[in-house]
Amino acid sequence: MPDGVTSGIWHGIYTREGQILQCHVLLESGANWSGLPLHAISTSNIFEHPQEVVSPWGCMGKEIEAWHCTYLEGLECIMHKPIQLTGRHTGIVIDWSDGFSRYPQEHKPLNLIQLETGQFSLIPNNYATYKDKHFIEKDAKAAMKFYKRNEKVYWEVWFLKVSRYNRYVCWNCLQHTL
Repeated sequence: MPDGVTSGIWHGIYTREGQILQCHVLLESGANWSGLPLHAISTSNIFEHPQEVVSPWGCMGKEIEAWHCTYLEGLECIMHKPIQLTGRHTGIVIDWSDGFSRYPQEHKPLNLIQLETGQFSLIPNNYATYKDKHFIEKDAKAAMKFYKRNEKVYWEVWFLKVSRYNRYVCWNCLQHTL
């Protein structure tokens, strides 16, 4: 193993708004290391892609959510931005329940991709396309130029205090009655 490289088990992540995603790793020395950046983790001894390539987006809030998407796990993908690379989706999606995630036009869940080199990349949905021989049709790709971000907020409900008796009215309901 090259100097400065130690085998370990990646067991967790954490976020600080505006910084890149950080990792918790148990090293073979017994040390539990926190704060390892994603570009410093690989299943091989190849670390050729810098942070700007594998983690082009920083953390978008403090309330991190990581979930496993069984369907995406193992799908081949082509990463189109910031440079073209190939890999497979790990099935792990990272998202935030605060910060920019409140605004649909800014919401960017990030997909954890294991690149062919062994490094990992964390990229938004619009930075990659996937291969699934059972579903995806080559001819359908032409329609991607028409895809637009949604800016409408569907889940937002505000309650207004409308009297001294602490009665509340749903703002969305009130709008439709005015």
